[in-house]
Amino acid sequence: MLPWLALLVLGAYWLWQHDWLYRGLAILSANFALTYCLLYWRRQRAKPVFLDTFVIEPNPNWPDNAQPIWLELEPLAKRWEKETKVLTDASKFWQLTNEVLTVVARHFHADSKRPLLEFPLPYLLKLITLVCNDIQHEVLDKIPGSHAVRVGDFLRAKQSLDYLYNLKSVFNVGHWLINWPGAAMTHARGLLFSKGMYTVTSEISNRLINAYIKKLAYYAIELYSGQLTLDDIVPTARLSSASKKDTAKSLARDQSIEPLRFLLLGQVSSGKSSLINALFGEVKSASGILPTTSGITPYVLERDGLQQAIILDSAGYGGISQDQSRAALKGEWKNIDVIIVVCNATQAARHEDAQQLQVVRHYFQQECQNQTLPVIIAVATHIDRLRPVREWNPPYQILQPDNAKARNIREACLAISKELSLPTECIVPVCLAPEKIAYNIEEGLLPLIHEHLNAAQRVRYLRCLREQQAESYWRHWRKQAVRAGQILLEKV
Repeated sequence: MLPWLALLVLGAYWLWQHDWLYRGLAILSANFALTYCLLYWRRQRAKPVFLDTFVIEPNPNWPDNAQPIWLELEPLAKRWEKETKVLTDASKFWQLTNEVLTVVARHFHADSKRPLLEFPLPYLLKLITLVCNDIQHEVLDKIPGSHAVRVGDFLRAKQSLDYLYNLKSVFNVGHWLINWPGAAMTHARGLLFSKGMYTVTSEISNRLINAYIKKLAYYAIELYSGQLTLDDIVPTARLSSASKKDTAKSLARDQSIEPLRFLLLGQVSSGKSSLINALFGEVKSASGILPTTSGITPYVLERDGLQQAIILDSAGYGGISQDQSRAALKGEWKNIDVIIVVCNATQAARHEDAQQLQVVRHYFQQECQNQTLPVIIAVATHIDRLRPVREWNPPYQILQPDNAKARNIREACLAISKELSLPTECIVPVCLAPEKIAYNIEEGLLPLIHEHLNAAQRVRYLRCLREQQAESYWRHWRKQAVRAGQILLEKV
């Protein structure tokens, strides 16, 4: 430090002798300010120097109550990236692990005194295996040479660098005495090199910490939300028990992939049977003013872009078998991916429809939290009977109505949207009158179903997952019981 201090003092004295001291300080201050601004700008816009960020996305098939916790973990990850020695200090590493697991566990088991312990032991071992396996692949793919360099090599390299640093300090003393300008340049190069090494090692550490937090949180959410399975299963790869029964009833051909399941709801004479006939392009269900469906009637539908779907026609509520139809409907809710509510656009009494949807929503919020609410679409039928009654000249511009008929159709859709608490975009006006050509099925209803396919497939995934988890649960019990019996027989 002495040569540097002497150089600064002599330089300042020379500038003072030539009346350049204040100008020199001004130029130096400006250079410092410019350098700081450029470094700050570079730091804000800089891309990773050594490796890209590990991109870990949330599972789109998580239930509704699992999505918010993923966003809550982002500040936690940013905070721990600033910590030092997380990967080398065991206490800090376990503190990080405990904090991530605690945040996730409290989200799903807020009423428990010890939320961290709300899981069976084999699931914890499965979680550890999955986290380690995924990070192993991330490190192998993103860090060059990670498969060849041993952990001991890092320790030996650090010890060698420490030894060389001690020798270098002795050498530097002599270098400053003999050739102080060269020593200054060497010291500057050393600072730049150490800064570069610090940037690389800090970046690798931050990426690994972030990847560990995200992967641990990902599988912790799977664990505490009930998504994690001991068996490697694809929930939609085979038929559920409900779909097996329905395809057998409908005499459909064999299929191996679980279809989407649609449930038609509606009051008596709302037009459910006519809608089924329009979807199939042929008469599948009888139409009339009396309820013709006493329970649940399945139909297997195949259309372009929809693969295979099961349409479940339910009894119209408001009829003579009201109690029986409600019981039959409740038994189907957990097996449904899409609910289509059929409403008569000419009738103002929609209390039954609103009440039915309210019961469905309450069921999934309180009794079936590990699944998610099915996609809900409303179909407004009998729009040809809206005023002016004698006018029927489709198509009609519903979004920007240009005549009285179109305005009345839009008003009916807005009323249905408000009473059923559905977005206006989920209301489709159709005409299913037998003496007229079916209107807005191909142009409106089917495109709307296609828009919601991703959401419907998520509902199907969770539905099939719960059923296979239940099967796996009892299968493991049977295996363990058989094994226990065999051990007892061996002892006897």
